[in-house]
Amino acid sequence: MSKKSDLKKNKNAGSRLGPEESLELGMILDRLSVQDPEGASLENYLKSLVKTLEDRENVAAALLDQLSRKPSKVGFRTFMVLKDSIRDKKLIRIVRQVGYRFSQRGFSAEPETLPVDNVVLVQKEGRKPVAHVLPVDGTFWLFAALIPEAGYPAPTMVTALMEEDFAQVYIKLLEGSQKIYRDYLQKVGERHADRKPCEVPLYHAARLFFELLDFSKNREATPEQGRASMLLRPFHAPEKQPYVYDLMPAVEDPGKRLEEINEKELLNTVDWSWLVFPREELAPYWQKMQDLENPVLVIPKEVQEERTADLMKTASDDLCNGKTRWLYQRFFEEQALWLQQSSKEDPALSAWIVAQHLRSGAQAGDNPIVRQMVLLSMHHHWPDGFEKQERQGEPFYRTESGLIVPSS
Repeated sequence: MSKKSDLKKNKNAGSRLGPEESLELGMILDRLSVQDPEGASLENYLKSLVKTLEDRENVAAALLDQLSRKPSKVGFRTFMVLKDSIRDKKLIRIVRQVGYRFSQRGFSAEPETLPVDNVVLVQKEGRKPVAHVLPVDGTFWLFAALIPEAGYPAPTMVTALMEEDFAQVYIKLLEGSQKIYRDYLQKVGERHADRKPCEVPLYHAARLFFELLDFSKNREATPEQGRASMLLRPFHAPEKQPYVYDLMPAVEDPGKRLEEINEKELLNTVDWSWLVFPREELAPYWQKMQDLENPVLVIPKEVQEERTADLMKTASDDLCNGKTRWLYQRFFEEQALWLQQSSKEDPALSAWIVAQHLRSGAQAGDNPIVRQMVLLSMHHHWPDGFEKQERQGEPFYRTESGLIVPSS
């Protein structure tokens, strides 16, 4: 009977919370679970928590209710700090039940409460937020940031990267320091000697984080995502352009600059596997390609090449649009940033022209990199169709116009 009663009370305590508040409650409980009851960080965190939950009695009451289910020294100190902030008559009953549960487990009802009035939190010198982008093979944008938190003695290190096939964003948070952060960047740099991290402003790192979430196929929120969002949202400025716009020159008419793109050099410096078009969307154009390569009637080679070029352009226009086009644009903006910061000026300019052409709203089929990605995607999904050319050591045939097509 008492077990059922407890379950009912627990349900009532959390019934006032919405999804975001429930997620926030989980993050607070996670933070408290790793606190040392005798450590200075707990006192600082509780002072910050009082301000966070000010005028949010329902969240505070639900927190105390959860803490009393598994009483601990940290939970009891939290109770003593927050109990007087709850004045709602309906919630006071919960507070009384919480106090009773703690007393049943031997916690005294009269320990010193922590002073919370007129608190001035002063960050230590040198605790400035910092962020880096790391172009690591096998993932789509990896960034790391070290962010100080008010009321918490050590800053939090946040890392995030996209898992394979845009399945979901992997997020890791841990207590850090400038040394830990530097060591992490150094280790990543050692594993990828040709790809060094480049420092970016926090607003740019925040943009990348929320864009990663938007690109992810799995939209289910996690505690790590909630806490990382809370840390990065103050820096998020979606109205500002990506950081690369502060570093690269404007491209007035990108359509006229497309011939400057070195396709081979650029695609050799980026992980283009993230830009492969889906097989099911590409299938109709692949079938048309096969029909052109094996025509019923004999047609001149020049006509065949022209029709193939038209097909590649049509496929590029149809496939590279909407969110996919935005993905392409942001991909090459980020590549231009990293290449420029790595003193790779020529491929940086190529990536920049590609990004600016896509941003201009011009036809994607005019962009040689998009056309190349249509072809590379076909090769990725139907490698058997290219085996003959690969055995001959000449997988593609370049037309006079510069378009690469399968050799016939």
